[in-house]
Amino acid sequence: MTPALGGYLRALSALAPLVGLVPRPEGRANGITAIVRVRGEEEWVVPCVRSIEAFADEIIVLDNGAGPVTRTRLEELAPSLHGRMQIDRCADLDLVQLSNRGLGRARYRWVIRWDADMVAHTSGAGDIRHLREYLLGVDRRRYALIHVAAVEVAGDFFHQLPGLRVRHDGQAVVWSRALRYVMIRRTHEVFEVEPHDRILRHRRPVHRALEALRTPPYYRIGRWERPAYFHVNVKPARHMLLRHFWLDWIEAVAAGAKVSQEAYVARRVAEEWGVRDLAEAERRYMERYCALLVPFDAAACGPYPDLLRPQLDHPRYRLEYRDGIVIGRRECHEGERGAIPTT
Repeated sequence: MTPALGGYLRALSALAPLVGLVPRPEGRANGITAIVRVRGEEEWVVPCVRSIEAFADEIIVLDNGAGPVTRTRLEELAPSLHGRMQIDRCADLDLVQLSNRGLGRARYRWVIRWDADMVAHTSGAGDIRHLREYLLGVDRRRYALIHVAAVEVAGDFFHQLPGLRVRHDGQAVVWSRALRYVMIRRTHEVFEVEPHDRILRHRRPVHRALEALRTPPYYRIGRWERPAYFHVNVKPARHMLLRHFWLDWIEAVAAGAKVSQEAYVARRVAEEWGVRDLAEAERRYMERYCALLVPFDAAACGPYPDLLRPQLDHPRYRLEYRDGIVIGRRECHEGERGAIPTT
């Protein structure tokens, strides 16, 4: 089937609720539930939640093993949201079970999964309240899934991966009992994956388990083209190293392996890189990762969200240059933060 034919059939199927071929959406309150999955220490969780307090009618935080600092920050934040944020402790669930738990708890017509490293625009042309207005105005007789554009910053706040400046994997979806997150398995050769996913990889093939939202064919598919948020892929080196093997680890766990993420990564770097010290593995990984980055493109991506602006003046993470070439990244302690780095 060609993409054009597939799109035509999908558009035709999306009319089914209007003509009575499938039941219309439930008469839920016309609002938005944001599902925030939290695991470990999430550095950006406060601006993440703050950025959607005027967008979401309820915020369901799924605590899948939050670190103590993150948990404290969430508990301190909750009173200011006046009961609109609920914290659900569910440390023992796998990724798919976790997302489906969020769907099961959602009470509003629209649901959006809002990870703890996503920070929305709260002013200007990209203000996420424009997206809210659009979603609440969609014909209530129909089902819809809207892919939402986002800007990604990587390494630090002033750089990006060249192939991932703007992405469209955010999803706002009309709730129904037929929605379900599922695990999809994929196998790739190393040369088939993105350059930032090839770093120091030698094993072939690459087996991965990808989480996906399965929707019935009568959902209309649309896109929100103006970036509504930033995906802040700016994390400590250990976090980024673990994230590099995240999908591989998920695949191993889905296949029945009983192994922690850190233990799995330690084994992989020993097998593939000949390194048994995770600190050395972090250094090698970040050196190669940062070499792939390019300066932030304000013309293509627009301004930074207001809630990230304090980080621009006093950044914790700074790429290091020598003779105009990126050679790595430095993580600054609180007292070392200073002015914006230059290239």
